[in-house]
Amino acid sequence: MVTRGDSAELIRKELTARPVAGLTVVPLDLPWRRDYWWSDSLWFRHAARRVQRLHDEHDFAVIHHLTVGARGVPSSTATKGPVRMIWGPVSLPTPIPLSLTHWLGAGGLTAELGRRFGAGVTRRIFGRRAARQADLVVAQDNDVASRIDRRVVVEPVAAIRPVTGGGGPGDGFGAVGTSTAVFAGRLVPDKGLLLAINALARPTASRWELRVMGDGPDWRRAERLAENLGVRDRIEFRGDVPRAQVLSSLLRADALLAPWLRAPAAWTIAEALARGCPVVCLDRGAPAALVGPGEGAVVPWRGDVVGALADALGNITSRIEPVTRWAPDRLPAILADWYSTQPARS
Repeated sequence: MVTRGDSAELIRKELTARPVAGLTVVPLDLPWRRDYWWSDSLWFRHAARRVQRLHDEHDFAVIHHLTVGARGVPSSTATKGPVRMIWGPVSLPTPIPLSLTHWLGAGGLTAELGRRFGAGVTRRIFGRRAARQADLVVAQDNDVASRIDRRVVVEPVAAIRPVTGGGGPGDGFGAVGTSTAVFAGRLVPDKGLLLAINALARPTASRWELRVMGDGPDWRRAERLAENLGVRDRIEFRGDVPRAQVLSSLLRADALLAPWLRAPAAWTIAEALARGCPVVCLDRGAPAALVGPGEGAVVPWRGDVVGALADALGNITSRIEPVTRWAPDRLPAILADWYSTQPARS
C-alpha cells in the first residue's frame, strides 16, 4: 500500500490493533509542501512511478488505486505488464444544474464558475485518462457512473455500523406535535441551507423546526432569509459543535435535512441512516446513492424543489430502523469480487 506519510502512520497504528497478514505500508511524500490545489496530481505522478517500480519487483496481480471522495484524481498510473487495474470509489466534478445556481448567491456562483472552468476541467481530463487505463472503475454514485464509458460499478463511500440508543442530555428535541430536522455541515452556498429554510416556510412543513449545526459564510444570509420568511423562531443556529453532539442529535432527530447541491461524499448521510434517522436529500450525487425506499426521500432537483422538500418532510411520520446496508462487514466480499473477476490487462 503506497500512501502519504501521515496516512501511513495512522494505518500502522490500526494494524497494531488489527493485523492484516501480507499488508505492507509504503509511505511517500513530496519533498515540498503539498497543501495546494495542484499538489494531488503531482503526488500521484510520483506514486505512479513508485508503484511501477514495486510492480516490476513483485509482479502484482491487481493494482487498486483507492480514491475516496472528490480528492485523488490521478494523472497517471502503472500500465506496464499484465495487471488488473481498479480505480475508485471515485468522484468526478459534478456541476450544479443551472436551474439551481440562483441559490448560490454571488460568492457561491463565482466559486461554481471557478470549479467548472478551473480545477474541474483539469480533473475531468485526468479522470478520463484514468478511466481509460482501468479494467474496472468504481463510482461512488450514479452521476459519476453515467459519465464513465468503461466498465463501472457503483459503490458509495460509506462504512458505518448501525447504532441504537437515545441521544445525550441537553438535546432538548421538540415539543409535542413538533418535528425536528437537523442540518449538519459547513454553511457554504452549495450545501443548500437556503433551500432548507425556504422549505420550512411552506405549509406542508409547518410542524417542523430546524437545528443547524455548523458554521460558515452563509450563516448571516441564512438568518436574514429566515427572518424575511417568518420562520426564524423555528430555526436554531448552533454553530460549530463537537462531532459527538451531531451524532447524538441524529439519534433523536426526526430527520436529517440535506438538500446539498453538490455532494462529492456523503458520510453524514450514512451516519444518519445507521442511527435510524430518515434523510431528505436531492437526487444529486452521493446522498441519492445511499438513501433507499422507506428511509426518507430523494427529491428530484427539477421543478418545484422547495415544494418537494417540504412535502417530503410532511410525509415523514416516524424514525426508521437503523440501516445495516452500509456496514463495513460488506467490504471484504466486495473487494474479493472486484479482484477476482476482472480480466487481466496485457
